[in-house]
Amino acid sequence: MGRFRVGVLVVIKDGVHHDEMPDHRVGLIVRECDTSKGYTSFYEVAFIGTDFTMKFHEMFLELKNESR
Repeated sequence: MGRFRVGVLVVIKDGVHHDEMPDHRVGLIVRECDTSKGYTSFYEVAFIGTDFTMKFHEMFLELKNESR
């Protein structure tokens, strides 16, 4: 099992940009996406306080309690 799972709070790493992403960059993992490769994962993240969701590769995520 990886570091990330549904229901975990994450922060999107600095350097990732999208116009609709809130400044706080904090979101909740709501779904694990394509895991067919087995060694890497993508996650759908819903941003706190918004209706906006986005899919991210795990390399762009940090666990909330390990970062800011």
